[in-house]
Amino acid sequence: MFCETEAGLLLSDRFTRVATPDLCQATPAIEGLQGPFLARQKGAGAAREPVRVRAADCGRVAVSTFRFGTNIDIEPRGLEGAILVTTAVHGKAGMAAAGRTLGAASGVSFISHEEDRPTFLYEPDTEVLKLRFERRRVEEMCVRMYDSVPDTPLHFEGVMAQPAAVQRWGALLRFVVSSLNAADAAQPCRLETASMEELLMLTLLGIQPHNYHGGAGRIRSVTPRQFRMAVDYINARLDADITLLEIAAAAGCSIRSLARAFQQSCGTSPMQYVQKLRLQRIRAELVRSASGKTIADIALHWGYRHLGEFNRKYRASFGETPSETRQRHLSQF
Repeated sequence: MFCETEAGLLLSDRFTRVATPDLCQATPAIEGLQGPFLARQKGAGAAREPVRVRAADCGRVAVSTFRFGTNIDIEPRGLEGAILVTTAVHGKAGMAAAGRTLGAASGVSFISHEEDRPTFLYEPDTEVLKLRFERRRVEEMCVRMYDSVPDTPLHFEGVMAQPAAVQRWGALLRFVVSSLNAADAAQPCRLETASMEELLMLTLLGIQPHNYHGGAGRIRSVTPRQFRMAVDYINARLDADITLLEIAAAAGCSIRSLARAFQQSCGTSPMQYVQKLRLQRIRAELVRSASGKTIADIALHWGYRHLGEFNRKYRASFGETPSETRQRHLSQF
């Protein structure tokens, strides 16, 4: 059974890289995003619709949507050093790998690696969302999640089959795509995309079965010195790009160990702790009478690009809006 479409997984038209009925004309743009490929068109006749490719970057994750408008098989030849997650957005999607052919409804994902030698199967109305991860980055995240180093290359199962995993991954993809689409003239700032990239990797490792099961082991305790190193790292880079992986690396511990230490010491996660500190810095700037910055300027400096989201988080933390904080302070003078 296949759904008509998976709403919310399409990049907006402003991300269009190519729209042409000529696959040869579209090939350079496609290869620039996914590397070399072989195309085998099935049946005669031109494409019903143009080949349409949209693309954006989310940190170091390349986000693309593809529609070929015809019956065609695509065999990628440029997956070296990559993990490719392909999600069906519209129509039927298929992947042939390791001697078997898999089909998926809209919203279901395939995970492929260079050694799989996959071939993707498209029908005229098929449209897919592809996330291309650097395999090394995901493996580094895997090492930092656990307390030991895997002795084999990381490899995921080929299809995301569990309903709970499909639902959770789909919700995350919709969040990422909507965040990319929401920025009218530019993509989200680096602080946002770095966090989204890390969240994508952590979620994929958490919900999709893979060949490294080090997570079943004991969680090591973080020493007081390691915890202080993590806090010091956060404070020193609070207004810059900062990720959970970097915090764990600075403290010399795994992500799981770091998360447990922050939960025990602060009652929150490391990244929630980062957000709390950033909101406190913003509040401090708002009450400075000498500050000539606008609220938007202050929020953007501390990594908040979307004012609606920032206002909600600020009010949830302090019980008033940023404007009320500034106005209340000014009224005292």
